[in-house]
Amino acid sequence: MFPLRMSSIERLHFHDDWPEFPNQIFARAQFRGELKLEYAREALIAAARRHVWSNAVVRGGRDGAWRWEWDESTEPQFVWQGEQPFQFEPIDLRRGPVCRMVARQLPEGCELTFQVHHAVVDGLCGLQYLRDWLVIYDNLIAGRPHEAGLPGLDIERLRDRNRLGLLKRKYLLNLWRQGIGLFGASKFLFRRFATIQAPSGQADESNVGFPNYEVASWNESELSAVRSFVRREKISLNDWLLAALFLSLQQWHEEQFGSGLSGWSRLIVPINLRTPEDRLLPAANRASLVQLDRRPQAEKDQLALAKGISYELGLIRDWQLDRMFLLLVRGMSVSDAWLRSAVGRRKSRATSMLTNVGKPLLRLGLPLEEGRVLAGGLRLELLDVIGPIRYGMPLSFAVAEYAGNLRMTAHFDRQRLNSEQVQALVSRIERQLKALTF
Repeated sequence: MFPLRMSSIERLHFHDDWPEFPNQIFARAQFRGELKLEYAREALIAAARRHVWSNAVVRGGRDGAWRWEWDESTEPQFVWQGEQPFQFEPIDLRRGPVCRMVARQLPEGCELTFQVHHAVVDGLCGLQYLRDWLVIYDNLIAGRPHEAGLPGLDIERLRDRNRLGLLKRKYLLNLWRQGIGLFGASKFLFRRFATIQAPSGQADESNVGFPNYEVASWNESELSAVRSFVRREKISLNDWLLAALFLSLQQWHEEQFGSGLSGWSRLIVPINLRTPEDRLLPAANRASLVQLDRRPQAEKDQLALAKGISYELGLIRDWQLDRMFLLLVRGMSVSDAWLRSAVGRRKSRATSMLTNVGKPLLRLGLPLEEGRVLAGGLRLELLDVIGPIRYGMPLSFAVAEYAGNLRMTAHFDRQRLNSEQVQALVSRIERQLKALTF
């Protein structure tokens, strides 16, 4: 398999990795029970090896191409920090590893944070490490083979991980509409959008505990009421979340900084491109993204805003416009210098971002207790997914549903925002999501 030429989207995320804004994805899991450290480390290495990335590093060749290569000297890192607060080192793909697990002791259990570089995986695929780790850890404790109960993977399919399906019938039928998508993309290039006007350096510059985030959460009964409402209105939960986020950001910004977000607000929305054909594909970056622009100060009807978002995202999916971003990246990647220049500009790319990974821990084949996964004497109590922040975008949101509860993380830049400000925002989002449903 190695050396393996990097795909265009992998190169984009590889270059878009700054010391102050590491391009990494985190999943933090809180467990009840005693963690067996030797088995935890072994399970992490086995999970990464299963997806072939356990000893992968990035190397540049004489031909100017970047490739994944095999390096026996590197492997996934398991870091035990006892009862100390979390401390993280950014992942450097040139020397490895591509992923790391940091663990610490809690009074009645432990907390594990999985850290994976975005060049290796998108948000949803990154959670395959956690899924596989849970099963492998349970197998090790029980004395079973590592991969017992896990679906088989076809490693050779990684060679096709960058395919866009441009010759498939559905795409070809919508080929004439791609010009509409390109026209829309050009509008995004030239339209000015609002950025969060938090003054730089006002908060704790030490960045202790990175990633820093606050959580909005909805329990099972609240989530059930919201689902019933959106079902009646024929929109998705994600449409309602996006509308709540647009309005909450506007109101919160006015409350915290004395003025609303001027002009358009822009949210980045990652789109999963995995199909049933990809069920044997190991963890990889198989996602695109779209951008949604709205004027929340002019669209205060949350339901109308959600229905407009639903209509727009529906057109993007039906017309196969979700590949436009990857096509543009592929065009830029013809020149590595051009690609690096595009991601190296100190320029904001959006107001914020919302990543929704849905229910990532379904159908694990592990026993449940009160809807919570049991693995090797551990009970998984909480799950938080944390997306990266970028220059000029000091807030990034991610959503995951587990054990009937929905949790949204607001990852923030400590040099621009503090915990109290972000907690005020997530409280507002909690109320906004339940608006009209109770």
